[in-house]
Amino acid sequence: MKYKYRSLMAKLVLFAAMAPLFSACSDEEDAVAEADVAVQFQNLVDGQPIELNKTYTSPAGDTYQVEDYKYYISNIKLLDASGNVVYTEPESYHLINQTEEKTAFTLAKVPAGKYSKIEFSLGVDAAHNHSTDQPGDLDPSNDMVWNWDTGYKFLLLEGTYTGNTKSGGLIFHIGHDANYKTFTLPLQQPLDIRTSPAYTLQISSELNALFQSPHLIDFDELNTAMGGEAALKIVENYTTDFFQQAIAK
Repeated sequence: MKYKYRSLMAKLVLFAAMAPLFSACSDEEDAVAEADVAVQFQNLVDGQPIELNKTYTSPAGDTYQVEDYKYYISNIKLLDASGNVVYTEPESYHLINQTEEKTAFTLAKVPAGKYSKIEFSLGVDAAHNHSTDQPGDLDPSNDMVWNWDTGYKFLLLEGTYTGNTKSGGLIFHIGHDANYKTFTLPLQQPLDIRTSPAYTLQISSELNALFQSPHLIDFDELNTAMGGEAALKIVENYTTDFFQQAIAK
């Protein structure tokens, strides 16, 4: 009996010692080397999903409706907690097109790891901004190009407004190399790519931020911007609070 007891105890001790090894092997089998990450842009007005042709109120108190709304997101990178770039998407140009409800794309083959920030730019970089013979989302058929010299429209917003003294059309076409801006957003929780082949990042943008700070836009005074000081006011506004949060799921 003593021998059987000792033998049983020895087996239990051996099993306990090997259990972490079994667990480690299981974790290794479940781990992935890379994964696809869907990036979803959620366009909001006052915190709610935007609806085309719905009447909204601007920060200055004007009412307006959006008929066409789209912008370019480019040169996407994922960063670790130390701010090091770990992943860079190749050929990274995406047209976020609210008008056609195309507001998402996929980052392919993102290496396993923990990511704390996402970096991207609004617009098209100078290397691609002055060539209008390009495929995909940079294709001129997307109606986001002026010409080869001026380049692409980085952001397009068209609609109508009613102000205190006037009413009419809203036309904001923002472009030009100097207005290409880069943003770095912290993720509310790190994107931890370990065991799943697919993940999601959701980024929200607030349309009314285009009209609020540092320049309060009164549509009676500024309802069209295609360059110059008028466009610069919109650019300075969208570098403030336009992109508001990024959430990993």
